[in-house]
Amino acid sequence: MIGKIAGKTTLIVLCLGVFLFCSSSAYAGAPSRTAKQAKKKVEKSVSSSKTVIDRERLAIVNVPSSEVFSTNSQESERVTEVLLGDEFKVIREDKDWAYGYIPSQKDYRGWIRKANISSPPDTSLFKGKSIVQVRNAMTRITFRDGSYINVYAGTRLPLLTRDNRRYEVVALPDGTTGYLPIEAAWVESEGLAKEVTAKDILQASKFYGSGYKWGGITKGGMDCSGFVYTAFRLNGIYLKRDSYLQAEEGLDVLPEELQAGDLVFFKSGKANRIDHVGIYAGDGNFIHSSRGKKGVAVSSLSDEPFRNNFVGAKRVLTPRNDAGQAREDKEQTPKRQNKNET
Repeated sequence: MIGKIAGKTTLIVLCLGVFLFCSSSAYAGAPSRTAKQAKKKVEKSVSSSKTVIDRERLAIVNVPSSEVFSTNSQESERVTEVLLGDEFKVIREDKDWAYGYIPSQKDYRGWIRKANISSPPDTSLFKGKSIVQVRNAMTRITFRDGSYINVYAGTRLPLLTRDNRRYEVVALPDGTTGYLPIEAAWVESEGLAKEVTAKDILQASKFYGSGYKWGGITKGGMDCSGFVYTAFRLNGIYLKRDSYLQAEEGLDVLPEELQAGDLVFFKSGKANRIDHVGIYAGDGNFIHSSRGKKGVAVSSLSDEPFRNNFVGAKRVLTPRNDAGQAREDKEQTPKRQNKNET
């Protein structure tokens, strides 16, 4: 009798164990209803925000400067800026937003307000012409009716005519023309006939005192890599946009061989990756834009935290008569964009 009871008890325990095992396995292997709903919501959001157009569309920035964001929302991270006249290749559209890449920033990508770009009705206005680039930190384009807009250093516009006082340029994508003071700009094809020197790059002193702005590239505010990008762009040299990408440019330089104009790179202890860049100015000093300095300023490599966080240097400038003239860059599209900069 006792044996029968023990046998039944054992059978009940075994059945209960199997039931509990199966129940726990089913729970562990299947996501909750809430998780499924969240996944569907994300998939729907991604799908709706990536309306692919039939083919990429050429657009041109129609405002003095426009912010570019990581997603189609002004609440998202600002990753860079583009200037009047810059090309923006549209890949996707979503209501008031367009997603694409920026050729002048080596195909850096992001979202821009559609209102800030226009497709030119006549592309011949922008092809086969010399380009005038603004070299002053800020200057004025005046229109025939006497109105004007202020534009920033690095702005590039097609040249129509010139005299000893001004350049006539295609100021807007719709073909509207305007005038730039001749002392405030230069013709790229003429400037590129000269060798770019460290002194040319260090003319970035015009930005001293400019405030710090995450993703910025103008006197209105710039981040560290935006400052470096702009200083080189003003001399016809186009670097990649972020500090860790700029570290892929040029030739490695040993600390004891640093020359003015070299790029110097730093990393923070927390990130353990390159997140800051500046331009070496000589005598152990470099120019950079930093949150800590509240904008563009000069610092010493021997100061903290730069001394302990220095990770290397690159030389982008090379003599034009060197075998490395017109140093070729494969201009690979960045696989990721990292705005974790000081």
